Amino acid sequence: MEEYILKNNLKLIYNHTESELTSICISIDAGAGVETEKYGIAHATEHMVYKGTKNRTEKEINEELSNLFGFNNAMTNFPYVIYYGTLLGEDLKKGVDLLSDIVLNPSFNEIGFKEEMDVIKEELKEWDEELEQYCEDKLFLNCFNNRRIKYPIIGTKESLENITLNDIKNFYSEYYFPENTSVVIISSAKFDKVKDIVEGYFNKWKNRIIDNKYKKEIEDKIKDKIKDNSMFEAKLKDKLRKDVLEKKIKFSEIEEKIKEYILETVKQKMKEVKDIVSNKKIEYEVPKACTFDNKRDVTNTCKIKIVCPIDKLNEKEMKALRIFNQYFGEGVNSILYDTLRTKNGLIYDVITKIAHENYIKLYKITFSTAKENVNRSIYLVKECIGKLDLIGQPLDKKQMQQLIKNFKLKRLFREEQSIVLAKELATYDCMFGDYKIYVNEVDELDVLTNEVIFEVGNRVLKNLTIQIID
Repeated sequence: MEEYILKNNLKLIYNHTESELTSICISIDAGAGVETEKYGIAHATEHMVYKGTKNRTEKEINEELSNLFGFNNAMTNFPYVIYYGTLLGEDLKKGVDLLSDIVLNPSFNEIGFKEEMDVIKEELKEWDEELEQYCEDKLFLNCFNNRRIKYPIIGTKESLENITLNDIKNFYSEYYFPENTSVVIISSAKFDKVKDIVEGYFNKWKNRIIDNKYKKEIEDKIKDKIKDNSMFEAKLKDKLRKDVLEKKIKFSEIEEKIKEYILETVKQKMKEVKDIVSNKKIEYEVPKACTFDNKRDVTNTCKIKIVCPIDKLNEKEMKALRIFNQYFGEGVNSILYDTLRTKNGLIYDVITKIAHENYIKLYKITFSTAKENVNRSIYLVKECIGKLDLIGQPLDKKQMQQLIKNFKLKRLFREEQSIVLAKELATYDCMFGDYKIYVNEVDELDVLTNEVIFEVGNRVLKNLTIQIID
């Protein structure tokens, strides 16, 4: 993989493939999580950029999307909005031209605005028809007081009624800017060609105009960083020379190591500047640790969702949780599946998910069962959790290696679709300022111990918030 930072501070991430297909993902830190009022405006903005640009009508956009892309979509989540798709490698330039025009040059005409808001209101009516989505929305509504995820990404009926075109223009101006954006391209084209194409269309995008109240803070941070870097770089050179003498690295690798450090420093500086510009500090309200029960007349089964906060976990602990999940909840060989289905026949399937995205950060357990089995199913889940303290050292080396292998295999299988990899790299870079956090999730798993894995799993599962829909 290679990366390149454009003059306007937009980041390009490139991964080579031998496939004839090319995938593009543009991720912007402009998701529903940044909303403080008029919920749904991030999603409405995502809709409105497709209504026409300074260069294309809505009809022309739709025709080109259909003719160029085998798959294309846009999606608003709490931490980001993405515009992404897969097309033939020979059409890379045309694809970047089209998607960049949609993102950079929306016309936001009054014509069509009311109709598009009506479309979103119809989408809201369908939002909770799927029982799992309805269950999660009820859980978030019940267990949080102040977090944005208390309300759906799409917004509420009341908030959608109050969104104006000017609101959307202001939201776009506030959050759509180069420093807030990561572009991932997975292609057989050479990196230099991809870079030239991206620069050709995105370099014209102007940097965010920074308010005067932030200018001094940014300048001070940059000065401090430069001062720290010059002192550290001298120490770094001394350390690298020592590593050469001790044969830990080759002499020829010194300059490359220094370049790596400088690149990491630049990325850190960009993240600090971006955080100042967006004035963003994410706070995670703890969900109420109790059980909620809501009725829904049209359902023939009961849906149960259980969540636990994971916002306090560091990078190593997140790795431990992913391996713990392979043991506890992932697949037909997991503790939960074995207990709830194989031994007791209470469910068809149980799904666990680690939602590590900004604004969310929850471990989720979801399953359906008959009304008469709800209490017993929840009791058995709690019993499985309680037994974790009593297991001691449950896994030998071979079992640990198998869990790690299972995790890597499932991940590689998903990444066979280049659009999935493009999406993961772009959204991680957008959320955390570094796509390598995603790449590194499979590294050093073999150094995790039983103690660490089960300590993290136990800690996460201490406080359960349970939602029942029957």
